Amino acid sequence: MSRQKRTMKSWLQSSFDLDGFDDAPKKPKLSQNGSSKNLEATIEDFDVKVCIKKKPTNNLTSLLNICAPQKSVDLAVSRQKQQEINRWFQEKIKHGQPNILVISGPSGCGKTEALKVLAKQNNYDVIEWTTPMDQGIDENNRTVSQVEKFEDFIVRATRYNSVLSDCSRRLLLVKDLPHSYTSGKDDFTVLLHKYCQYGREPLVFIATESGSSKLMTTLFSQSNRDRFSMEFININAVTPTALKNVMKRVSSILNNKASQMLQITQNKIDEVLSNSIGDVRSALLNLIFSSLKVSKKFTSECSSREETLGLLHGIGRVINPKKTTTSDGKSWRFVHNPDDLASCFQTQANTFISFVHENYLNTIGPNMNGATAAIDAISMADIFNAEWRDHNMHKVALSHCVRGVMLANDKPVSQWNPVKKPNRTDFQG
Repeated sequence: MSRQKRTMKSWLQSSFDLDGFDDAPKKPKLSQNGSSKNLEATIEDFDVKVCIKKKPTNNLTSLLNICAPQKSVDLAVSRQKQQEINRWFQEKIKHGQPNILVISGPSGCGKTEALKVLAKQNNYDVIEWTTPMDQGIDENNRTVSQVEKFEDFIVRATRYNSVLSDCSRRLLLVKDLPHSYTSGKDDFTVLLHKYCQYGREPLVFIATESGSSKLMTTLFSQSNRDRFSMEFININAVTPTALKNVMKRVSSILNNKASQMLQITQNKIDEVLSNSIGDVRSALLNLIFSSLKVSKKFTSECSSREETLGLLHGIGRVINPKKTTTSDGKSWRFVHNPDDLASCFQTQANTFISFVHENYLNTIGPNMNGATAAIDAISMADIFNAEWRDHNMHKVALSHCVRGVMLANDKPVSQWNPVKKPNRTDFQG
């Protein structure tokens, strides 16, 4: 029998995600007097094996889940609005009868979280509608649209109990309506009629838009509110004091649960609070991303171009070069390195040389020797550019032009001269 068990263990694997729980716990051996030998140690070993290893929180969804409020005191919604929602749970809802509530307010003011927390306190199980991304197919191979799925959810979701829930009552939550209702292709009133006829549990709509929006004036208009006895609760944006309390609560949670990837300080919290506009979700995301730990600072290895240099600015540095004396006072050098200037315009070498050819005489003055040396450098650059068999010759031509013109103009004219566009017929801008 024992041999058969060992054989079965070789191909049987547990479906439960329990670390270190491959084999069944061994029974403690009893001594002759009937007492258990090292019973306490054996129980401790068993507890260690059964306990599930805590996995680190390393993704955004997990971080947001652990920051979700669990009690009413953790909510960012005011106590007055919490009392209104509780009053609707306790006084307006009648068992087995349909009831509609619309909660409106700006994005991130805590509408959904407040409803879920208060529903749990009133022993309600929240069943949330999620709009499918694609069309489904039923058992008859018929395409089912989003509207049909939504109507089926509204009518049938409250007729069957969940075996995984401890709550005795249920509540339908709709945050995202199918687009066909908001665009007017399908009649939202027909859906409300079906719910009032067949629905047995309360229905809550979360409207993110303001009271003057299209959603409020069409789907949840005053006539529909009166016709279907809708209750309406409007929640304002989160106050700075409430947002500060939320940030204080979540910062301690994140520093405790996600210390391996986050380092939240009071300066980060103050910075987020100073830029907040009453949106808890946005403030929480900003706090998480601004507090991420960066293990290594990456530096750029490209040093050939340290600044963004415009074409006209580069032309000015070539035709009007600036010089400075060295520390020993015996020699000089250019303020702007010719190699750096050439490296900035390697992709437009022909254009740069043409601009230099058009404008170099404006700053070289009456120095005929300098003008002759400059035109010789530009002419040689044109010859280099004519060599089409080597694609690197345009770099050589640009470098020769820049160096030759800067060296030729030893005494540039110190006056403002506008840069002119080349008049050559073969120039392509």
